[in-house]
Amino acid sequence: MSEIKEHNLIKFASYVSVIIASIILSIKIYGWIITGSQSVLASLIDSMLDISSSLINLIVIHFALRPPDYNHRFGHEKFQDLTVFSQSIFFLASGLFTLSSSVKALFCHSPLKNIDAASYSMYCCCALTLAFVCFQSYVVRKTNSKLIAIDKLHYFTDFLTDIAVIISIKLSASIWYLDSLFGVAISFYIMYFSVVLFKQAIKNLADEEFGEEDRAKILFILSQHKEIKGVHELKTRYAASKPFIQCHLEMDGNMSLYEAHVISDKISSDLLSVFKGGEVTIHQDPAGTEENVNYREEI
Repeated sequence: MSEIKEHNLIKFASYVSVIIASIILSIKIYGWIITGSQSVLASLIDSMLDISSSLINLIVIHFALRPPDYNHRFGHEKFQDLTVFSQSIFFLASGLFTLSSSVKALFCHSPLKNIDAASYSMYCCCALTLAFVCFQSYVVRKTNSKLIAIDKLHYFTDFLTDIAVIISIKLSASIWYLDSLFGVAISFYIMYFSVVLFKQAIKNLADEEFGEEDRAKILFILSQHKEIKGVHELKTRYAASKPFIQCHLEMDGNMSLYEAHVISDKISSDLLSVFKGGEVTIHQDPAGTEENVNYREEI
């Protein structure tokens, strides 16, 4: 699939996400109003987060998919990381609110009303969510979009949460406090998910290095080229789902600039076959002339 088609598919998925989230939110608002269910409220708050997430993603995708320009020569992918960071803070605050409401209902002994109607509304939410998750799986498989992958994970956990809410509503007829307990559990899930997103965003915003497994892949690829005498200043980072790799390669000082260039191009191609959609920057050094080297790698 071409890059333009991938971008169009990602944009289409973001539009559909907003529409689906809005429909699901409306259904859950109805379910909460007729029952007063704390588990439905928690799920409703989660759907509000879906809409905010989808709207923000829609805006961010508009900017993040732009090619590099004069003022942003590394591209615009960091907009995605900034979005994930802001969402994580919002999720945490919403989880705390839902937790407070559920605990209050637990101590106030609030029974549910119109249980059957609420159950049917949640069945509709489950069906819509599952269908959309299947579509997002297709988009992620075709585009490898990190933003859509995160959105998919959120919707899939929403699907599981909605099933739990249905069970909670059904059992609350005989066990009144079960609904509030489910609300508490969902609240903790929302807060846990927010912490996961926060760590992920900080990792990219702080330009944290690749994991050891990925760095080992890079060094293995470099070791397959016998012209390379050594490697130093290997630096890696991610901006959203785009990997960046840069390094200094030590080669025979008598090699022509053209030969060094051809070898570097072949290495870049090999690296990009593993780290797809990335950007590789290679600097060639004559072996034995390196000074003030901060990071030397063994290959």
